[in-house]
Amino acid sequence: MSVFSNAQVEQPQIHQGHHKLRDLIAASSVLISASLITSNASAIEVAGNFHKGDESKAKGFSFVLADQFTKGGNIYWSVGYNRLDKLKYDLPFTITGERFFKVDTVDALVSYRHKIQSYNSFLKNLTIEYQLGASVALTENKLIYTDPKSLDTVLIYSSEKNDINAVIGVGALYKLDRNTSINFGVKYQPNFSEFGDISSAYIGLTYRFGRGFD
Repeated sequence: MSVFSNAQVEQPQIHQGHHKLRDLIAASSVLISASLITSNASAIEVAGNFHKGDESKAKGFSFVLADQFTKGGNIYWSVGYNRLDKLKYDLPFTITGERFFKVDTVDALVSYRHKIQSYNSFLKNLTIEYQLGASVALTENKLIYTDPKSLDTVLIYSSEKNDINAVIGVGALYKLDRNTSINFGVKYQPNFSEFGDISSAYIGLTYRFGRGFD
């Protein structure tokens, strides 16, 4: 039997309120900075989304700012704050039970949007979006392992602050009126820190200030 089977593994509870406030301030600073940089933008967009992870318990939300690089163009940038909760981490040794973590990130993406050209009343309001970029982790997640014989402790990190991971996605926007659309899609991270690949489906609303949706 592995010596790890009777080991003690603790998930630290380190001033959760303080960390949540600090992460929220950091994410808000990024979003506000992006908004100020684009104060003269012609079509700034604000979106709020709910996420459902590919694991049964994983869920979360995101807030996103987006705009075109050039007026009338199909290439967009976006900066968003994302939270995904109850992500399962597979421990690197034999221990019964599961460990779940919360992950906060700031995502910076570039996307290409293709508006469907059709006479169909549904399809003519649909725009497909292809996304590529990176996420920066705001959350440090770790376990404390105590060897049952030597009582030595080892820190095991499932993610660390400032970890940078690739993000790809595909989504769609369905125009409800001149300034509002429903957005939905799938976001995929091939290798998020030590969690491995993570994917989630999302749905939400987008509001565009200034010039409306085409």
